[in-house]
Amino acid sequence: VAEVATTPAPPTGYTVRREDQFDFRSSEYADLYARADATPFQHGLWLHTLYEVLAPRRGARRLVVTVRDAEGRLALVLPLTRRRQGPLRVVEFADLGVSDYAAPVLDPRDASALLGDGGLARQIRAALGRFDLLRIERVASSPDTLVSLLAGARARRHAYHTHLVDLPGTVDGWYEGLDPHFVRHLARAYKRLRPKGDRRLRRITDPAEVEPLMERMRHFRAARFAGRRGVDLLQDDACDAFYRAAARESVTDFLGRLVALEVAGEPVAVAFGLADHTSELFMLVGYDVERLARCSLGQLIVDELVRDAIGRGQRHFDLTVGDEPYKADFGARPRPLFEVRLRRTPVGAVGVLARDAYLGARRVAKRVLLAREARRQAKEQQPGQARPAGQGKKRAAPGAQAPREPRG
Repeated sequence: VAEVATTPAPPTGYTVRREDQFDFRSSEYADLYARADATPFQHGLWLHTLYEVLAPRRGARRLVVTVRDAEGRLALVLPLTRRRQGPLRVVEFADLGVSDYAAPVLDPRDASALLGDGGLARQIRAALGRFDLLRIERVASSPDTLVSLLAGARARRHAYHTHLVDLPGTVDGWYEGLDPHFVRHLARAYKRLRPKGDRRLRRITDPAEVEPLMERMRHFRAARFAGRRGVDLLQDDACDAFYRAAARESVTDFLGRLVALEVAGEPVAVAFGLADHTSELFMLVGYDVERLARCSLGQLIVDELVRDAIGRGQRHFDLTVGDEPYKADFGARPRPLFEVRLRRTPVGAVGVLARDAYLGARRVAKRVLLAREARRQAKEQQPGQARPAGQGKKRAAPGAQAPREPRG
């Protein structure tokens, strides 16, 4: 592993290094990841693909900080990137708009020694080199670990949340906790789909199937996003190339799950997500709105995925970032998200103010858009027309709301 810079050992006996060419496919990283309280977005395969495929297309350079003990054992990895955004020199977590959660990859055996050491935090900050602003977005639950590791960093709450479904041992047990009106709505959607042919959910394990299915997902999403003001990541060539590579590399591994909902042998919905031993993360989905608009495919694919996760003994189904109303229908509970910032120069401070103003304006525009859409739907409703039971308002399928704030 090529070391870009090495700092003197801090008082704890640990050594902070810049290892920008660190091998995330190595056994030492796999051992650390297996012990750490990280997320699938810090899995070695995901990070390797991000650095190799997406980072060059985004003009981002690797910045990897490691901490090792006196014997050279890996205790901590911070996978970061650095790039210019206008006049700003920005350091970010290895995210680049495609990862929902950021977390340090920290061996819990070293946590007490590392997190209380202000000298080590200053060593980590020095290893980052020159920058104007460090920004780590979408830190779930608590930002305390990252704040402790980065001298001078501060955290703030995001305006939106992440959403987690706690899974019981059976599908019936899960349905019992949902709104009965929504359960009946799903039953009606399945009934409308039934005449189209036999239905099955199939996990893809052959890498040769990845390209055609990812292309089908991209086509489905292009039709679904047509005419909207939102941005679909899969229509961006750089993100599309990354997701295809990640799916291709991970379908034979426990990390990635590429799934097709087939009707009469034809894929009508395609989903790609990540998983660990207890949770499944819902990331990308596309479904056939052109031929099956009345079948609520967006909701049915989520229902099918949750049912499958319960059958495999998973404890959580993570609907990830964004406050779309459909998530509450599936029993998801909101969790807070945080952003960690470190402003090192006046230029960085100005950049923070400008970004906050931009995102605030986007949130206002989003609320106006949603209100306008609600008024339009109300006008389209014929006077005296009865809605189906349990549908006091039109239920939004996954992705049907105005887009959340852009990542990265």
